[in-house]
Amino acid sequence: MIDKYFTYPISVDIFLALTLTITCYLLVCYALITPPSTDTIMSMTSDVANVAFTSAGFVLTFLTLFVSFKVSSKPVKKKRKETLEKTYKKETLFNLFLNSDLYTHTIRHLKNAVKELIIIALIGYALKITIGGSYSEYLFYYCVFGVIIISVTLWRSLLVLTSVLGIDKQENDQSDD
Repeated sequence: MIDKYFTYPISVDIFLALTLTITCYLLVCYALITPPSTDTIMSMTSDVANVAFTSAGFVLTFLTLFVSFKVSSKPVKKKRKETLEKTYKKETLFNLFLNSDLYTHTIRHLKNAVKELIIIALIGYALKITIGGSYSEYLFYYCVFGVIIISVTLWRSLLVLTSVLGIDKQENDQSDD
């Protein structure tokens, strides 16, 4: 299931956020919940945008670390008389990761996470600037949508980073044996 999620993560994020935002809209329409006051909504909009920018900074930091590790890593080279298996046994798992397709996928996921978070932040500030107090209900739905997108994007980034750290842990466990 997670593999399917990682195939189209942004589409799944948007679908989930839209579904929950529409549910929230219906709950407001049926008066099961009431949106907060205009001042609170305006404050929440700023908060959501700020959290999105801050989160993008953290994910960008991880992305920068991975790129710098890649630049400083040595490529995996097979000597003429060695088998591929022997070559891989000499390399660290993390170095193998840096020279694999998994590294490319990890970088792609983190870059998409940064893009997604920055777009949410920019939309929040654009809406706050252009929408007056009379349309603050729309800002409420942006806040719901934004919090969901931020949450699932950070969750996805955490899953990616946990997997990478799992490679390092696996390497340390193997070296202890």
